Amino acid sequence: MRLRISLLFGLSILILTNISAQSYDFDVTKTEELRVRDGMPNFFKKLKAGDPVKVGYLGGSITNGGLWRAKSLEWLQSEYPKANITQINAAIGGKGPDYGTCRIKEHLLVHNPDMIFIEFRVNNGSAFQGRALEGMIPQIWEHNPNIEICMVYTIAHWMKEEIARGDQTSAGVFMEPVANHYGITSIEFGLEVMKLLKEDKLVFKKGDGPSDGKIIFSKDGVHPLEAGHDIYRDVLIRSLKAIENHGTPGPNKIPKPLKKHIFSNASLAPVSKAEFSSNWHKSDLGNEKSINDDLTDRNGGIKSVFGEAMQTSKVGESFTLKWDGFMLGLTSTLAEKGAIQIEVFTDGDPSKIYDLKSRTGKTAVKYMFLDEMESGSHTTRIKLIKLAPGIKLQIGQFLIVDN
Repeated sequence: MRLRISLLFGLSILILTNISAQSYDFDVTKTEELRVRDGMPNFFKKLKAGDPVKVGYLGGSITNGGLWRAKSLEWLQSEYPKANITQINAAIGGKGPDYGTCRIKEHLLVHNPDMIFIEFRVNNGSAFQGRALEGMIPQIWEHNPNIEICMVYTIAHWMKEEIARGDQTSAGVFMEPVANHYGITSIEFGLEVMKLLKEDKLVFKKGDGPSDGKIIFSKDGVHPLEAGHDIYRDVLIRSLKAIENHGTPGPNKIPKPLKKHIFSNASLAPVSKAEFSSNWHKSDLGNEKSINDDLTDRNGGIKSVFGEAMQTSKVGESFTLKWDGFMLGLTSTLAEKGAIQIEVFTDGDPSKIYDLKSRTGKTAVKYMFLDEMESGSHTTRIKLIKLAPGIKLQIGQFLIVDN
């Protein structure tokens, strides 16, 4: 049985109790730099023993190309020189936990990590009110109950006032209940950033004010510059050092779900699973090599999002997919509003029209989910009904959600 540990800004109180992961009751509306919960004893046991250790990173662009990942790995390698520590970069820019839970098996668990850092608060960590994020945890521990998990919370400009007050963000309030329920450690990077800002030692965004002698945290208010990543690394290091001797190694147990219809059986289905009409052709996704253990956006993430893809430039073309679950998602070309529209028919129900519009208005390779429905076996036909000149519709792997 794990030990329960509570830490508040570096002051540790060790409480020896036989409790399960779901007993933690930290205030989810507030944020603290470190909430240990069950800790990560399996991870530290392997590090101290000098065993091979694989560290997995799952999140968005701040983690994909962000230096905090590389810097944290370098520190682990220097702190535990006897252990052969390697990484799995399974972060993809601009993607949230709803997409992450569908791809976690294929992109991360297949590599058998020992430790997983999850970073999704900036990228819509509240997706489906936390049900998407929660769905990752059973998948991880069903694969290997000894894998340890840590949620790390990065900061963006729209979170500044909340975090300065010590409040959790609008996305984080759906992530912390998951951490409470499953006993997962969470680390808040943003409090230290706001502390330095309050002390006039930091400029949050380049151009916000005089910067002589100060840390410039970011250019865009979201993606840290190297000095910003140093802050993230330092918070992570002191948090890991504070808990490295806490907890009892052993398998993590999966409690009953916190919510109904969590994304615990989400998966990717290849584009070949569908039957396409005659005027679809295989897409050329460029020279990017097959995805293995590094999803760095070398070609804008197209290969990592699509896997393989089919494309058409002709209105009226369609494809049909048979699937099991309660929600279907598409990886596809998105464009400005009104440029691409599809009509969706499922199980003989009235059809519905979807506008494949991107958040920025620019053509991009992204994902979207269709409406949630009753769990079961379904047949969905999707027909292209509108396509602006010069744009092609590409359809990649499908996102199938069940529990």
